Amino acid sequence: MRATDRMTLAVVLALFLAGFTLAPLTSDLSYLGAAWFFLAVLGVTTALLRRARLGSGVVLAAQLFGTALLSVGLSLTMAGLGLPWYQHYAGLWQGGVLHMQTQGTPMDPDDGVTLIFATIVAALFVLTDLLAAGLARPAWAIAPTATLFLVPALALGTDTGVTSFLLVALGYLGVLVADGLNSSGRWTRGLSRDTAESIGATPVVWRAAALIGVPALVGTLLLGGLLPTLSLPGFGFGSGTGGNGPLQLTDPALDLRRNLNQPQDQEVITYQTSESSGVYLRLASLPQFDAGGWSSVPIRLNSGTDLPAVPGLTDQPDELRSTRITVKDFRSQYLPLPYAPRSFQAEGDWRYDANSLTVVNGENEAQALADLSYSVQSVDLAPSREQLEGAIAGTPLDDAITDAIPEDLPQDLIDLSRKVTEGADSPADQAAAIQTYLRGSTFTYSTEPLPGSGYRALQNFLLRDRRGYCEQFAASMAMMARVVGIPSRVSVGFLPGQREGNSWRVSIRDMHAWPELYFSGYGWVRFEPTPGSVTGSAPPWTLQGADDPSDSASAEPTAAPSASTAAPTAAPQDVPADQQGTGDTAVGFPWARTLLGSGIGLLALVVLALPATVRLRRRSARLAGDQLGDEQVEAAWAEIRDTVLDHGGTWPSGSPHAIGRQLGDRLDAEESAAMGQVATLVERSRYARTLDADTATLPALTHEIRRGIVAPLSRRRRLLGLLVPRSLFRRAGREDPDA
Repeated sequence: MRATDRMTLAVVLALFLAGFTLAPLTSDLSYLGAAWFFLAVLGVTTALLRRARLGSGVVLAAQLFGTALLSVGLSLTMAGLGLPWYQHYAGLWQGGVLHMQTQGTPMDPDDGVTLIFATIVAALFVLTDLLAAGLARPAWAIAPTATLFLVPALALGTDTGVTSFLLVALGYLGVLVADGLNSSGRWTRGLSRDTAESIGATPVVWRAAALIGVPALVGTLLLGGLLPTLSLPGFGFGSGTGGNGPLQLTDPALDLRRNLNQPQDQEVITYQTSESSGVYLRLASLPQFDAGGWSSVPIRLNSGTDLPAVPGLTDQPDELRSTRITVKDFRSQYLPLPYAPRSFQAEGDWRYDANSLTVVNGENEAQALADLSYSVQSVDLAPSREQLEGAIAGTPLDDAITDAIPEDLPQDLIDLSRKVTEGADSPADQAAAIQTYLRGSTFTYSTEPLPGSGYRALQNFLLRDRRGYCEQFAASMAMMARVVGIPSRVSVGFLPGQREGNSWRVSIRDMHAWPELYFSGYGWVRFEPTPGSVTGSAPPWTLQGADDPSDSASAEPTAAPSASTAAPTAAPQDVPADQQGTGDTAVGFPWARTLLGSGIGLLALVVLALPATVRLRRRSARLAGDQLGDEQVEAAWAEIRDTVLDHGGTWPSGSPHAIGRQLGDRLDAEESAAMGQVATLVERSRYARTLDADTATLPALTHEIRRGIVAPLSRRRRLLGLLVPRSLFRRAGREDPDA
């Protein structure tokens, strides 16, 4: 077997084995079949290209192109709804990321996860092959192969088992064995090399290790913590610490999706209330709407347990509703409260936002709710249908946010909103028409909506599939209301739950999302567009005429949303306002983002390292001493020339002797003498009948000249010469032995 074939096979097997380490994360192992097919195709392609003696750059480019082609091809085998291939591909990635983000382990089957896992295994093959074969440094192959072991280990938070470790170790051992077999054939030749060559090459090896090997491993660990601070377009998650604000909040929409996907339902809250029909318990509201979906905004937090007057409510009632709440096993920084709270009594550092009446833990402590009992006095916002009928759409204090319609909102969504409300005589009638439309038989409450985020999720839900969860129903009504001039926001919290005697019991699957619309004199009023089979009867003040067409006798818990239209929350911050920050992601290690970030980061490293990799490989080949005498001389001469070009210099014209003299004038005495010796060898090689000279010292002489050329340069020039070697971008001339 050829040496190149042996190494390629070893890398394929290493990634084949490492792919098993992702198995604990999912109940669907179909990604393994896809990953193995990717590896087989890439392995055969790589072996054939190396047999054709094509350069490392060509091989790497072909591998990257092949990975992209295979990934897109796999997506085309997965079910879609007649979307263009690029939208379908992006939707699978978005849906897969959301699935990983909201599912417990092991995850349920999902096409997007299969696509992501298989693509990342293929991308890691490219990086591993680059290190083991392209750079001829197989020891570095541990970095990418260990990635597939570390991600599940960090994600699960427990020992992933000795089997996964042994699989990675066995694959890595195979790479080392292949290198050992390949090296044994070169052993004799290796002994004849000048010691100075290996000494001179050492800095190059370590620079390459620092450039590629170290970032690959470190980036895998850090990207999971870094990506939550980035806003990744189209994925609906990300925003992290911003400004100088110390307080960060979890995204309530992500909490909603995560908790509703728990494999087992469990009781999380009990409460007693003076309200006979139970109460919705609100966590937070999302007032901002843009291309990314619904999100919260920075808020100002105030100390105290007495909240200000209910925003927008003209007649503040004297009689308040009393509720006693006990939280069991539920993690959140938000205090579940019935809207609209006027005062509360709870242990801990709790603070409120005067505009949204959201109450959060001031110490950024997600465990603050554990076993917490507290009481709340709240206003029962229940206007009659007649009262709401006479109200106009009001102007809230944050109307610049809650009344804003994005300029890039698709026209088909605008047209639908106007069509549904056509003929409605008042804002209340418009809102009721939207609610009736969404609760009608045209829409289906389903656990399998089309993937997507932002506008695309709304278009999929309203115009194409008409299947979705409470989050899609709430986001759609809030958007449609805003189009027709009614300020709106989306709230996240809990349904009233199930009554048992004098208490109400709320389970984790009672988490829910609903829209709130602003009416003059009444403030923020709750509507319920999610079908009655899930939520029960809609609030009586929201009904248009007689009965709600989709009411049912009892409320059922809402199920897990997918393809969220809600974007991440932003972080509230104590005054002053100029120190407000943005929000963080949910509690716990963000393993889905780590996995996605690892794939993106490693691919980026491969691309960025390509010029340096090709250049280092070319230098290694030129100075390996494998060529015959004349070829070895020309290779050394070409290496000196490219070193000058890489670092911004100009290659002199003239005979080798003249060039050697001009370059030697810029070098120290020893390096100048070495330059003279190489120039003499070049002239003999080109013009003498026979070379008749010992070329064994050529690698050492070349390294000495290179050091002399590079030493006087600034660190910036040296780094640019390493990362962006200019010699790779020139037309090959007759003196280039690689031409």
